[in-house]
Formats: sequence, structure tokens, C-alpha cells
Amino acid sequence: MENIEDTNEGRKITGILYLPQHADTLALDDLVQDSEIKIRYYDPGKIDDENLNFKFLLPTADAAKESGLDFVLGFDSALNRMIIGYLNGEGKFLVLNAHQQAALLVDHFLTASSSDEAKNKTVVKGNILSQQIDKIVIRNEARYRESHVGYDQLKAALQKELEDERTVLACDDRNHILLAVDPIENTKKCISLVLEMVTRLVRRESSIYLQHVDLQIMYKLYGEKTFNISSEGQNKKVFDRFRLKAPSDSINEELVTISDYKKELFQNKLTGRKGPPELGPMDLVQLEFTSGLKISVELVDGGSKLFLHLSDYIDCYNRTSFPDARKNIHDRLLKVVVSLGKMVINLNN
Repeated sequence: MENIEDTNEGRKITGILYLPQHADTLALDDLVQDSEIKIRYYDPGKIDDENLNFKFLLPTADAAKESGLDFVLGFDSALNRMIIGYLNGEGKFLVLNAHQQAALLVDHFLTASSSDEAKNKTVVKGNILSQQIDKIVIRNEARYRESHVGYDQLKAALQKELEDERTVLACDDRNHILLAVDPIENTKKCISLVLEMVTRLVRRESSIYLQHVDLQIMYKLYGEKTFNISSEGQNKKVFDRFRLKAPSDSINEELVTISDYKKELFQNKLTGRKGPPELGPMDLVQLEFTSGLKISVELVDGGSKLFLHLSDYIDCYNRTSFPDARKNIHDRLLKVVVSLGKMVINLNN
């Protein structure tokens, strides 16, 4: 039987590493010497890296399309966060959101080696990431740990696992991918991980896009949306409304669990079980419903900002059904946020 890993053995992967100018001291040429990868540096003073999204990688889009590159990998100026750009089946340049990126890298992290090795690996997941990560970890029988989101929180969780001499990948919905505590070492390890993943995909005559779609087929298609619902002088009231009166009726959903990290209380509405959540206090409440919908409401920056995170999933039967499934989950999440806006977020109601 043909080895699927070796069907495209001879082709070198192509791509761009997009890094802040000060990263030219990292001696990255050795990492890319066996590939057709170019390193491009940007001036941190001229590039907005607050949000790692399509706009951040836009300066690389034309080169990616013209040369048909396998990937673009960008890092913020602090080298703490990363983002992957790719071409879809029609040659359009797109970027993975943090949830999609985490799923791809966790899957590769656990499946690139033998199943026995995967069982000895640990994945630390930021608790706002979608449950697709959980499913990938469970399927590969790896160890699962949860963390609050943010670089410092993830790094502390990673450090704890590394002290036990474990092989660990930590990720969250802020584009943090951590394999090492030191930022420079972590940057190099993240680049190596992406190069290994893309090389493996190319050898299988696949791509980032096709692998992304295949994961949605295998684990259901997950959709995630984040909305800034900050309103001056109203943030705490809106936050408390989600905590004290979960909006199950307004969105026609049956509530299963409430994780109120501010009050440090977990409650299963179906079984009646109550107790403290595993993680410590934070201005965060998470609601999970029987349909699979997950709502996370996060109060940050001393209460000056309020974010609404939505996650849900839908069946995606094959690659052909992917576009329609993606549209359906997108529409479903927008419908939820519209209902929440009418019944919960708008305090004038």
C-alpha cells in the first residue's frame, strides 16, 4: 500500500515568515534552509499588531497569491502571538482565526507521531477556545488541561507541565501558541512546528485549507464569533445580567452549565451539581447549552471593555458541503447575537 506521507516527497514547501525587524537577530535562516521560504521583516512602528487578522498579513497577500505559496506565518512585535495565512481552493488569500489555528496545530502536534507518543503529550487550552480542541485531544487520548486565557496565564500553565517533563502545547483564542517559556525559543519552536505541519500536508498532496476543511468534517464544523459590546458606564451591568439571569429563554436554548468565575461557582442545571470551577477567579462567565452553543462574556481592562464570545457547531458531511455549512453556522451565530442584543445587552429594554 502506498505511503500517504511520501506521495509528494520531492517538493519543497513555499512560504513567507513575516516578523518584526528586531527578529533579524534570531538567526532563522537555519530553520528554513531546506525549503523555499522567504523571511520578510516589518517595522513595528508602522504596523498595527493589536489584532492579528487579515489586515495584519495583508502586505504578504499579493506575494502569496502570485507565487501560490503554501503558507504565510506572521508574529506580533512581542513574538508572543502568531497567525497563519493560506490560499483556499480558489487561490484566494485567507487567514485562520485563533480557534482554527489552534485546532490545526493541536491535531498535527498529536498525530504527527505514534498514538503511544500522543498519549504522553499534553494540550493546555484557553477556556474560551471552542470545544473542537477538546474533541481532538480526546480522540488522540492525550492529556488535557485548561487555563484562563492570556499570555501570562498560559505560560504559567505551560511551565507547570514542563516541570513534570511533559511535551506540551498551550493555546488560546488570543493567537497564543506556546511550546516553550522563553519567547525566542518559543518563536523558533512555533516556526518549526508549522514547517513540519505544512511539509507533512504537502507530502500528502493536501494543504492548510483542505486540512482545515477535513477537521471540520471529522469533528463537526465549529464557528466562533467575538463581539465588543462595551458601553460606557454599562459594562458591569451587562456582565452581571449574564451572570445572574442566563438568557436561555431569549434565544430558545436549554441551559446546561454555568461557570461563573467571578463568583467561583460551577453549576450543572440538569443534574443540580454545584461546586467551584477548576480555574481561579476572573471576570468571566460561561454558559453552555444542550445544542452545543457556548457563550462566554468577559469583562477586561478594569471593566472598560466587555466582550461576547460565541461558539457553536454544525454538521459538515464532506468538502462539497463545507461552504454551505460555514454560511449556516455564521448565520446561526449572528441570529443568536441579534437576539441577545434585543433581550439582554440593551439595558433600555
